[in-house]
Amino acid sequence: MKKYYFLIIVVLILGLVLTGCSLLSDIGQAPATEQLKVKPAWNLAGAEEVAWNLSAAVMPVPPYGSADILGSDKESKLIVNQPNGNTEVTITGVMNGLTPNTTYTVILSNGYTPYVYTGWNITGGWTFIAEYGSGKYKHTYNITQDSTGNFTGTGSYETIYGTVDPFLGTIILFHSDYSNGYYWYEATGTIDPTTGAISGTWGNDSQGYGHPWYSISGNAVETHTGDTGHPGDFNYYPRFTFLTDADGAGSWHLNLRDEDFDGAGNYTLSVWINVNEPWKTILISDNFTVKVVY
Repeated sequence: MKKYYFLIIVVLILGLVLTGCSLLSDIGQAPATEQLKVKPAWNLAGAEEVAWNLSAAVMPVPPYGSADILGSDKESKLIVNQPNGNTEVTITGVMNGLTPNTTYTVILSNGYTPYVYTGWNITGGWTFIAEYGSGKYKHTYNITQDSTGNFTGTGSYETIYGTVDPFLGTIILFHSDYSNGYYWYEATGTIDPTTGAISGTWGNDSQGYGHPWYSISGNAVETHTGDTGHPGDFNYYPRFTFLTDADGAGSWHLNLRDEDFDGAGNYTLSVWINVNEPWKTILISDNFTVKVVY
């Protein structure tokens, strides 16, 4: 009988121990109905490196470009990650190639359309001087250019036609025919990127080539697509600063949570870096998309 009592006592003790272990294992665990939010499979966490651009590469010059530091766009990194939970996105800037011991401001901005150079347009009234020997001869034209770079122009006694080269952008080629049908000349020229004036050389078979010509009125205009300025801070998110070290390096980090967005959906963002003195934009990131899931 003692043996049986002993076995019964051992079984009871083992049962209590096992039950206690099960109870202890549940301490501190959330009930099954209180799970953390999990994003769907298409929005799992994954780091994305977003490219930086010098401000002059994507915005009009001027006013952008005056404080750009060559190479800082390649040496710096922007890492964007969308984790699970109520932090929708983490954004980290690893900055290099900047001015040492300098304060910079980080601006979380709306997405933008890059301001991209597309060529030159010379539509309008022009007056050129063509030199031949010691003489200077005035030619006046009304020029119209199409979207492909081809242009035509009319003067008092002549018609011209030519092309603004779509690849080199600043090279003018044109041919002039006089109304009498017996005289013509051809010219090449370069647009001055600062003033919009044109100058070059002209010539023909009878008078030779390489004679100078230049505009004294008229203006070539750069053509672009895209925005013309800062697209605005994203949802009034506060700007903040970081300080570079003696090597021109620095870093910063921010988390955007559910409350930083106006609801579920896709948001297009960009990050802009400004130097504080003088207040100038120097780096602008590519656009990136944040998928917000509640």
